[in-house]
Amino acid sequence: MRKRLEFVALYGLSWVVLFQFFRVLFLAYHYKKTLELPSSLWVQSAVHGLRMDVSFASYILIIPVLLLMFTAKKWDWYRSALSIYSLILAVLITILTVVDLELFRAWGFRIDGTSLHYLQTPVEAMASMGAAPVFPLLLLLVLLVFVVNKMLQTIVRRGVGIFRKSGYLYTVPTFLVLAGSLIIPIRGGLQLAPMNESAVFFSDKSFANYAAVNVPWNYMRSILNESYSKKNPFSYFEEKAAEQTVRQLYGAGNATLQVVDTGGRKNVLVIIWESFTAKVAGPLNGVKNVTPQFDQLAKEGLLFTNVYASGNRSDKGMVAILSGYPAQPTTSIIKIPNKTISLPSLPREFHKNGWQTSFYYGGETEFANMKSYFLQQGFDRIIDKSEFDTKDMNSKWGAHDHVVLNRLLDDLDKEKQPFFSTIFTLSSHEPFEVPVKTAIPGNDPGHLFMNAHHYTDASIGDFIRKAKTKSWWKNTLVVIIADHGHPLPETREDKPGEFHIPMLWLGGALTAAPSRVDTLCSQTDLAASLLNQMRLPSGTFAWSNDIFKQDRHDFAYFAFNNGLGWMRPNGFLVRDNIGGNITEKSGTVGKQDEETGKAYLQASFEDYLKR
Repeated sequence: MRKRLEFVALYGLSWVVLFQFFRVLFLAYHYKKTLELPSSLWVQSAVHGLRMDVSFASYILIIPVLLLMFTAKKWDWYRSALSIYSLILAVLITILTVVDLELFRAWGFRIDGTSLHYLQTPVEAMASMGAAPVFPLLLLLVLLVFVVNKMLQTIVRRGVGIFRKSGYLYTVPTFLVLAGSLIIPIRGGLQLAPMNESAVFFSDKSFANYAAVNVPWNYMRSILNESYSKKNPFSYFEEKAAEQTVRQLYGAGNATLQVVDTGGRKNVLVIIWESFTAKVAGPLNGVKNVTPQFDQLAKEGLLFTNVYASGNRSDKGMVAILSGYPAQPTTSIIKIPNKTISLPSLPREFHKNGWQTSFYYGGETEFANMKSYFLQQGFDRIIDKSEFDTKDMNSKWGAHDHVVLNRLLDDLDKEKQPFFSTIFTLSSHEPFEVPVKTAIPGNDPGHLFMNAHHYTDASIGDFIRKAKTKSWWKNTLVVIIADHGHPLPETREDKPGEFHIPMLWLGGALTAAPSRVDTLCSQTDLAASLLNQMRLPSGTFAWSNDIFKQDRHDFAYFAFNNGLGWMRPNGFLVRDNIGGNITEKSGTVGKQDEETGKAYLQASFEDYLKR
């Protein structure tokens, strides 16, 4: 009996040691971020994460402990069963660990259940990893699986090999009770609240908190709980109080400054530029000479200099732009068609009022479940990857940007006016493959990213030059906006820098003189602003704040996993929703601003749940 108990303790401890080793691996892989922290936080991440490591190790122990009840007389079967069990866990957990290393670089949070949505379109999911060092990661994966499995098999072989015969009268109740007692370490102790992320979050440095998280625990929690929860995890105030706080932000319907010609119905073309961060836009103090065409066009129209994306993924950005709807930190509404069908949208509003509507994308619209949303929202025509020749494809995502833009240009010549058309570019998405000679040399992700933007910029510039020669140009408003920002290039350290995006209005229908609009605003504000300029109703867009409205309350909100950013003209704050810490702050924002940001998060997520 004692040998069996010793084996259980050793097997469980081995998993705890492995989880700590994986934590060291995470810190080493992201060494630049690690070196930005004081070394004391490295140790604290390991110490605080230990409870979560023990919790998941206890989950792993449930099956081995229950099976030990039946080893009183024979245990060779147990050794074989546990060897297979250990191999399966070693493979699955190591895969999660290695994939998380690179996904954290791209997403900024530890891998969770949202990754499953992208497996519905595996080709695109693999394309997203195109800029990652795939071969070194595969080598690391193979090495880790071998080492981890070798360690576990050795423990199983030697530990089970010294079992002695016992009586079922002892083994059954002993290990039944032991299995039941595992609930204590699983829930993190005897405290009232069970194990959750808050139990390991300890610092105002987000990276230190993320390092403390146990990856398989985090992944399983998100799948089993949050993805299907009907309870608002962001309840800070009485529901009506939170709603009232938010409604005050939007104010009453005041007069709007008109910047678009009101004579007749105008065409609208929205160009959604993949990952177009302000960090590569010259007029926004970005890296110079990355987007020379956009930089020149910015002198011809209204350049919005203070716009922030609502979320950090394309699926969230699409809903923010077309429906004026804020992003959710832990999920994405576009994944749930019975919720998105209730959203207002620009294509639906324009379609209802007589505009011809179309959507163009060189990739698969099924990615991230976006197609269901587009089909619901009133697009008369959806053009995607299937409409283009194989010769015009890059190796991962689909048709190159210049090919899709040329197709759009030809189609608009034949389109009945007025039209509302949207095009979503893709070449500036990982793996940043472009069909032209390299303009910005360098093989690291940052330079590949900028080179891809240089290509998309040239494609859009060429499209605009040709569009200006068309008869429909003088009656058209063109909006260029990003779907979201990007961590690359690594030129700014604050979180808002990753969400700061350009927006430009130009075209023959624009009556305002070329200028800069420095109003602080959100990607979600485009919908109401655009509809009001077109003299169309915008009342159903409750989360969209007309940028040109008089007496406007200027603010911007952005969500990431699992936090929020709250921007006001006098500064900003970034809040970690799990630990409740303010991780970044600038200007004179204070406690009241934090409370308002929390109310906005609560009310917007409550709206999401009720749809």
